[in-house]
Amino acid sequence: MSRFIDNNSLQLENPFHVESPEKLSPRQVVELFISDYTRIETVKQRKHTFIWGSRGSGKSMMFRFLEPQCQSIFYGGYEEYLSRSDAFLAIYCPIKEGALKKTELLLLDDYQRLIIVEHMMNMFVAYRTMDSLRTQIPQERISHDQCTQFAWQVAQLFDRASIAPSIQEANTRVKIEDSPMLWLQILFDNEIRKINSFLHTKAMYKTEAVYEGATSGYHDFLMPLMRLVQSIMMNGSLPVYVLLDDAGKLTDNQEKLLLTKNQQCIINSWVANRDQATLCLKVSAERAAYKTYSTRDGALIEEPHDYSSIDVDELYTKSKTNYFEKVKLIANRRLELSLVPTKDITEFLPPNKEEELLLAEFKKQTREEWHTAKEPGRQNDYVTRYATARLFQHLRKTKKRKSYAGFGNIVDLSSGVIRAFLEPCYLMFDECKSSGTDIPSISHIPSNIQDDVLFRYAEELVLKKFDEIREGLPPEKWTLVDALATLIASLGQLFYERLHDPDAREARLFSFTVRGRVPDDIDQVLQLGVRYRYFQLRTYSTKEGGGREKWYILNRRLCPVYKLDPSGFEGRISLTAEALRLACENPQKFVRMRLKQNINQSSDHEHPTLFVLEEETDDAN
Repeated sequence: MSRFIDNNSLQLENPFHVESPEKLSPRQVVELFISDYTRIETVKQRKHTFIWGSRGSGKSMMFRFLEPQCQSIFYGGYEEYLSRSDAFLAIYCPIKEGALKKTELLLLDDYQRLIIVEHMMNMFVAYRTMDSLRTQIPQERISHDQCTQFAWQVAQLFDRASIAPSIQEANTRVKIEDSPMLWLQILFDNEIRKINSFLHTKAMYKTEAVYEGATSGYHDFLMPLMRLVQSIMMNGSLPVYVLLDDAGKLTDNQEKLLLTKNQQCIINSWVANRDQATLCLKVSAERAAYKTYSTRDGALIEEPHDYSSIDVDELYTKSKTNYFEKVKLIANRRLELSLVPTKDITEFLPPNKEEELLLAEFKKQTREEWHTAKEPGRQNDYVTRYATARLFQHLRKTKKRKSYAGFGNIVDLSSGVIRAFLEPCYLMFDECKSSGTDIPSISHIPSNIQDDVLFRYAEELVLKKFDEIREGLPPEKWTLVDALATLIASLGQLFYERLHDPDAREARLFSFTVRGRVPDDIDQVLQLGVRYRYFQLRTYSTKEGGGREKWYILNRRLCPVYKLDPSGFEGRISLTAEALRLACENPQKFVRMRLKQNINQSSDHEHPTLFVLEEETDDAN
C-alpha cells in the first residue's frame, strides 16, 4: 500500500494517498492542508459553528489544522501564533463510534440518562483538553507550579467524596507534582471507567446498581474548567475552541438513535449558553445525522442567533467554481510532495484526445446552428446546452465508449467531496506503478487507465455498495435497500434516454425534485439514498413562491455506469410521488413514461403525467 514514507517525511509515494487526519503529524497536516476555498475563516470566528459535510469532505483535516501545534507551524512559532488578535486554543475531540453511545444507557430513565451522558461528555472533553495541554503546548510556556495548582483547582470542581476514589487511583499511578496534566487525564479516565462499570453491572445482573462516581454539568464543571485553562494561557483571555468531530453517527437502530439525540441535546444546551469568549464550540457532522436542535430543556437553538454554519460539501463543481479551484490546489500540492515529474494536475490527468477533438467539432457546429436556431439567449449558452449532448449521441450511434478521463471530468464525478476525487486517482496511480513503472517516470495517467478505474469505481457504487448497506441494516429494512437500488436504476435509465434524445432541449440532467407530499415509505427510501450519498440533498425556491422544495442530485460518480454527463446543471426533472413509487418498482415502465410524453400517446392510461422539466435557477441551497 502506498503511504507516507515515515511519520515526519512530507514525500508521498502515491500523491493521492488518503490517510486518516488523526494519523498525520502536525507538519504533514500543515503541508497537505489548503485553506483557500474552505471557509476556514468562518470557522475561526469566535462563534459557535456547525460544519456540515459528508465523510471525506475535509472536516477532520480542518479541525486538525486548527490545533496548537499546526497553528504554530503555520504562523512560524508559538509566540507568533498565540500573540495574534484572533488567537485561540483548539482542543480536537474526535468522537469515536461507541465511545459515548453506550446502549446500556437505555436501561436508565430519561433524567438519569441525560445526567450520565453529560458527565461522560464532560469527562471526554476534559481528557482531550489535558492531552492537548500536555502534548500540544511547549512545557516552558506554563510553569510547573502553575500546572500543579491548576490540577488541584480542577479536582476541586467535583464533589469531594464522589471524586475521592478517582483521585486515589490517579495518585497510585503518577504523582501530581511530577506530571499534573497526566494526573488529571488519569482521573478523568477513571471517571469514565466508573460509568462503564456501573452500566455493565446494571446490564449483566439486572439489578438496581448504584452509581458511586461523580457527576458534572456545564455550569459547575465545563465552564469553570475552561476558565481555569484560560488562566494558565497567555493573558488569561484566550478563548478555548472545543472541536467536536463527527457529533452523532446516524443509525437505523431506534434505541441508538435516542442516544444520539441525547448527546446532541447536551451539545445544543452548551451552544445555547453563548459563552464564546471562554468556550467556543465547533461541531462537525453529516447534516442528516444531526437529528435534533433541542436543548435539554426543550428549547431550540437557532441560526444565526446561537450559531453559524457552513456546508463543506459542494454542489457546483465545474471550471471556475470554488470547489474546482480547491481540488486543483490540493492536487497540485500533493504532486509537489511526490517524486512524479509533473506538478500540474491538469497535465497529470489528461483528457481523451480523440474526444477532445470531437467535442471541439460539435462546439463549432452548434455555434453555427445558433444563427439559424432562433432560440433566445446567448450563443455560448446554446453551445453549452447542445454540444456535449451531441457528443454523447454521436458516441452512442458509433458504439464507442464515453471517456471520462481528464481532471475536469474527475472533479465533476467527485460530486463535491474531495476524497471522492482522491480515491480513484489513488487507484489510477497504483495501477500505473503496479505495471512496473518507476514513480519518477510516471509523468501522467493515460486516459485508458483513467477510464477503466472510473468505470470500476462507479460500478462498485451500483453493485457492491448495496450489498454492504444491506449487511449493516436489520432484515426489515432490506426492502428499502432494494427500492433504492431500483430507483437509482430508473433514474439512470431516464437521464440516459433524455441525454441521447436529439430533440431534448435540456438533455444534460441528473437531478430531480418532488411535487406534493411524499408517502412515508418512499421518503425513507430517499433518506437512505441521502445517507449513503447516492443523492445530494438541497432545496430551491419554488416558482410559485411561498417556500422551498427538496432537490435531489444524483451522485455523479455513477455517470460512467449510466453514460451521463456529470457537468450539466441546466435543469432538473420534477416528479410526482406516484412517479417516484413507480421508479422504485419498475424501471422499464418508469422510463417509458419519459419526459414530454403526452398521456394520450401513452399505452398506460392509469397514471397521470408524471414529469415536468424545470429550468435551473441560482437560488439553490
